[in-house]
Amino acid sequence: MNNDILSIFYNSLLPIFQPRTEGLLHRLKPSDLQHSNFRYIFSVDGMTKISHVIEDSVIKTPGVADTHVSFQYFSRIAAQADQYQQVAEASNHLWLYGIPDAPLPTFRRTLGIDTSKTPLENYWFVIAYGAGIYSTLLAKEITPEDSQRLYEGFFTFEPKTAYQVITLLHQMFPIQIPKPIPPAEQD
Repeated sequence: MNNDILSIFYNSLLPIFQPRTEGLLHRLKPSDLQHSNFRYIFSVDGMTKISHVIEDSVIKTPGVADTHVSFQYFSRIAAQADQYQQVAEASNHLWLYGIPDAPLPTFRRTLGIDTSKTPLENYWFVIAYGAGIYSTLLAKEITPEDSQRLYEGFFTFEPKTAYQVITLLHQMFPIQIPKPIPPAEQD
């Protein structure tokens, strides 16, 4: 099994999306972002803002979506613990991905996935997947040396993309991640 299948998928999709700057986040309301599909290079603050759009959609529709989130390192979850307590409560299941450099907080219906020594160490993603909620933020860290963290990626509400990413996660972690149900069979 090629453990870098997510990178291959990511690189094939990136050119499809229209490039945008972080300024877009300041011009659009969260409700406008929920209808956007774009490619970007963003700071941690920009990534957090987009992540919250997806997380908030899960929180507002409890019992609808499964949620997959990479923090890259479990230690980064602490800053978002209150938000993720709510995401865990609202999600059918929550998978948190990262290098276990700190204990994983105890949230309901949550499973931690160790991404040590995999290509996922470099990715920040948030995926909500369930009937009517198909949101994907997928970004690769591109931080230059001695600089703030930067990410290049895409943001979309296309059901097919969310399904494909979770299918790849299932292929990478077949025991921990169940095979997703196709969107057409959920709606």
